[in-house]
Formats: sequence, C-alpha cells, structure tokens
Amino acid sequence: MRILLTNDDGLYSPGIRAVAEALAGEHELTISAPDAERSGTAHSFTFLTVLRASETRLKGLENVPAFAVSGTPADCVKLAIGNLAPMPDLVISGINLGANRGTDVFYSGTVAGAMEAALNGVRAIAVSNVAFPPHEFGASIEALRCGMRLMQKDGSLTLLNINAPDTDEKNLKGCMITPLSRQCYKPRYDMRTDPYGRPYYWASREMISRSSPETDDDERWTKQGYAAITPLLTCLCDHGAIDRLNQLMREDAR
Repeated sequence: MRILLTNDDGLYSPGIRAVAEALAGEHELTISAPDAERSGTAHSFTFLTVLRASETRLKGLENVPAFAVSGTPADCVKLAIGNLAPMPDLVISGINLGANRGTDVFYSGTVAGAMEAALNGVRAIAVSNVAFPPHEFGASIEALRCGMRLMQKDGSLTLLNINAPDTDEKNLKGCMITPLSRQCYKPRYDMRTDPYGRPYYWASREMISRSSPETDDDERWTKQGYAAITPLLTCLCDHGAIDRLNQLMREDAR
C-alpha cells in the first residue's frame, strides 16, 4: 500500500519515526511533516505567505522519501498529494505526543492532517499516544494496525481517530470503538509579565472532564488501558436541523 505519513509534532518527532519504522518493510512510505512543532494549529493552512518543502532522509530510514514543510499539517498533506509524492492509498497522521480526545479534535493539527486527506478523497487515520511525554509506542502501533484492518474490511470508512495508552502492545487490553468524550479546555489563561514589564497570557490547558468509569467514550477507555478508535466525519452540517428550520421559515412567511 502507498502510505503518506504526517504529524503536527514535526518531522523529527519520535512518534512519526515509530510509525515509519513499523511500516517501512510492508508498505511504500512517504513522509511530509512540519519542519518544526505545529501542535494546536487545527486545520489552518498557508496561503498568504510562501510555503517551502525541503527533501531529506531520516537516519535509519534512508529509503523513505521525507519532506520538511514550513507549514501546518494540513499544508503537509495538501502539498504532498499530487505534488511532492504520488497519490497515496492511506494517510497516517501521528503518532501524536499526547491525547487527542473529545474536543481536542477541533484544535489538533494531528487530526487536521488526517481530515485534510479525507477532504481530498484519501482515507486517513490520526493516532495519538495519550501520555505527554510518551515513553512507549507499542500500543499505539498495535491500535493503528487494528484501524488499518478495519478500513480494509469496511470500504465506507474514511477517517479514524485513535488514542492509545502509553504502554507496549503486550499490555494493551484491547481496542474499543467509541464516541468522542465531552472533555474540553477551561477558558482560563494565566496573566504573566515579560522581562520588559508587558503583560502576556499563557493558556492553562486545564481540562473539564465529563467522563466517568461508566461512560462509553474515548477518555474512559484509554484511562482503563484500552485504545479508543473513533470514526469521524468531514461534514459539520447539522442535517437534522434543516427540515425544522425550513418549517420555521415557512411559518414566518405566512
């Protein structure tokens, strides 16, 4: 299979290396990843400034073409598809250093890289290790392989978001198909002062957790040692509201 790898932690992140090392002997790989840390860039892309891509090779992966891109994960995928590399059969974004559960999917560059692929008709998987910093990628790789098998069996799947515990494959309890949790970030910023006496703000990243040991969601299962696999959609349209709103419009016109 022809696979494009990307992430938001940068080309030299241990997470993307773990994926490349695991799959290089089985698939035709290309890496297109940011030239620096791009976490939290969501689905932004570069169009008002130049975008640069430098071809390189990673040590130990000399047979895998790799590109360091000056933009976001969405840029990396958009640029690679049909430009830097042949059209892939699958895009894998990650392994992210830290979880992408619940509302993280709206902020995550990792998820956005996979989402960009899906928008361009390429099936994609975003995969994250819930620990920061992570120490073991074995469970993440095993969960990724599970996601790849699911995509092979179900041709209608276009986008998966995977979160795996920070452990090896032997200690992974299993993979669960789950909805997203409702955890979100508190709108809290710490005000500090720079060396010139000017105030600035620093995001606290404090989470509001809405999961419990009984909740069926990605947060609960990863905390219990399972990998959480969540199918995502590219469309944000609330189709269920369209008929209701059309009815309200008709009533207003009377």
